[in-house]
Amino acid sequence: MSEPRASVASDGAVPHISIQYRGPKPTTVECIEYGIEEEGVPWRTRSVAEEPPSERTSTEIAYRAASDSGLKIGIGITPDGTHVIHHARLPPEEPIVRHYPATNSQARTIGTNAARLAKRMPLKPIE
Repeated sequence: MSEPRASVASDGAVPHISIQYRGPKPTTVECIEYGIEEEGVPWRTRSVAEEPPSERTSTEIAYRAASDSGLKIGIGITPDGTHVIHHARLPPEEPIVRHYPATNSQARTIGTNAARLAKRMPLKPIE
């Protein structure tokens, strides 16, 4: 995974979209990263498998990811395949998108939409 260039914040961190998942790394993560990369936005991916509580929902994971993100945008994924895009300025229980991607193309669109949110562009429909 290579990350595009971006401006650096005053603390030395590059603002990024945070992708966090619970359980084994989903196969859709790579497709999500491709979608974000196509839009030229940096990202970070990490597992929250060892962090309590292990029963966190995808919405809770996405909200925490958004809170950890310099761009305030996060994607949360749970083992049941739920993918959520969230923004830290929204109420924790009100994500932007909740989807169960069935294809790699849908997962890629989730990544594209997270990046478009950062760029303040219209979101693409997930087909």
